[in-house]
Amino acid sequence: MQVDPLDDTRWALEYVNLHGVSHLVNGRHIPELAFAVGRVTADDGVNVAEGTYELRTQELSMRIAASTSLAYPADALPEHDLFEHLSMAHSAVIHGDFLHIGFR
Repeated sequence: MQVDPLDDTRWALEYVNLHGVSHLVNGRHIPELAFAVGRVTADDGVNVAEGTYELRTQELSMRIAASTSLAYPADALPEHDLFEHLSMAHSAVIHGDFLHIGFR
């Protein structure tokens, strides 16, 4: 049986790279991802989402849906699109204390 390196882990989001531009996450609440037994929860700093994930070697797929729908501040940050981006994830690699997620 293959061991899932994401199982039982929690990650803080430090950077979002969109269209080749890296953005430092600077909201008042640092977004987080948590993985456990094929389930994923995501907190983008305003709303929370949950769903399932599957990791095969380095290929990652996630299906998540927001479970809260609080209004985003007028000065929306790149991480406020986190849920949309996570559903387009295609790879995940752990390098030491960092999780790198690649998107389509």
